[in-house]
Amino acid sequence: MINLLYFPLVILTGIGLGILYFGGLWLTVRQLPKIHNPVLLTWVSFLGRMSIILVGFYLVIIAVPSFSLLYLLLCLASFFWIRNRILQRIGRFLNAEVR
Repeated sequence: MINLLYFPLVILTGIGLGILYFGGLWLTVRQLPKIHNPVLLTWVSFLGRMSIILVGFYLVIIAVPSFSLLYLLLCLASFFWIRNRILQRIGRFLNAEVR
């Protein structure tokens, strides 16, 4: 049976993971022109962000043993929803910066 109490928790987990991943990516990209070794920063940031979201998605799967695929898809949907929201904000920020 699907437990409706897990829905908000999984959605909030996806949003949190999305903010961590894409917010970290944005911070990394902003630091690239200022650093002496951008390749190292890129790889360290990628590995750190990827390990965080993989552990987060794994925890979603093992926290809800029944219907784990449904909850994982819900978490992924909220993860990519936050991606679109961050892209909209960055687009507005960049458009305001150019003017």
